[in-house]
Amino acid sequence: MKTTKLRGAALALTLCLVLAGQAHAAPASRASLQALFQLTHADSMLDGVYDAMQKSMAQTFAQDARQRGISPERQRIEAKAKDDMMALVRAEYNWAAVEPEMIDAYQKTFSEEEVTAMINFYATPAGQATITKMPQLMQGVMMASQAHIQALMPRIRAIAEKSRADADAADAAH
Repeated sequence: MKTTKLRGAALALTLCLVLAGQAHAAPASRASLQALFQLTHADSMLDGVYDAMQKSMAQTFAQDARQRGISPERQRIEAKAKDDMMALVRAEYNWAAVEPEMIDAYQKTFSEEEVTAMINFYATPAGQATITKMPQLMQGVMMASQAHIQALMPRIRAIAEKSRADADAADAAH
């Protein structure tokens, strides 16, 4: 009986130590995160995000211009405004500005051990393939998602219109 209690206490103590160790795992160091960001080409990925944003905005502006039937002069002015907005974002929210925020977020989320494991993975051919192919994958996923949302748009509009009509009726009743 005494042995069982002793084993139970030892097991409980071991479990507490293991859980405490996990809870207090060392946060990732700045140096290891910078190594991870360099290995994953985080700075050029941010440029890729901006390029995709610019392309998406251009398509949206062009589609909107066609739907509204706006003049070529107005299109030129709006295109310049779009370009000015993207230039501002690129100038003010570049990798130098983003990196400290990323380091802070990663340190709050990942331990040094986890970042080391990520570095080890991304240093492999499979890891580098993941980095290289991720933008292509995300583009495919976004296109599929957009197609799905577009298919839902008539039903979404119907819900919004019914809600608006119901709200108008409720306002009129009061």
